[in-house]
Amino acid sequence: MMTHRAWLLVFALTALAALAACSNPTAQKVFSTEVTAPATLVSAAEVVGCRLVGEVTGYGEASKTGNAPLARITARDDLLQRAGNMGANFVVLQEYQGNRRAMAIGKAYKCTKS
Repeated sequence: MMTHRAWLLVFALTALAALAACSNPTAQKVFSTEVTAPATLVSAAEVVGCRLVGEVTGYGEASKTGNAPLARITARDDLLQRAGNMGANFVVLQEYQGNRRAMAIGKAYKCTKS
C-alpha cells in the first residue's frame, strides 16, 4: 500500500507533466478538441500562384466485401484530411494506386485566395 507521501509525489509529478504538456505545441494539439478542416480537391489550374506545402498520401482499405470504389473514396477523404492537418487548403489529386488497399496521392497547396 502506498503511503501518503508516495501519493503526494505521484500527484506532484503528474501535475508537472501536465504543466509541461501545456507549454508544448504538439501536446497542445494532441489534447485539443479542435478538428482541422480537410482540404478541398481542385484542379491544377486552380492552384496557380499558391504555395506548395508538400506531397500527401491518403490510405483506404476496402471492407471484407472487397469494395474497391469505397477504398478509393476512403483514401481520398484521408488524403484531404492529412493535407488539412499539414496546413493546406487545396489538393491536386495526382493518382490512385491499388484497389482493395487504395492510396490517393496528391500535392497539397496553401492558397490565400478564396
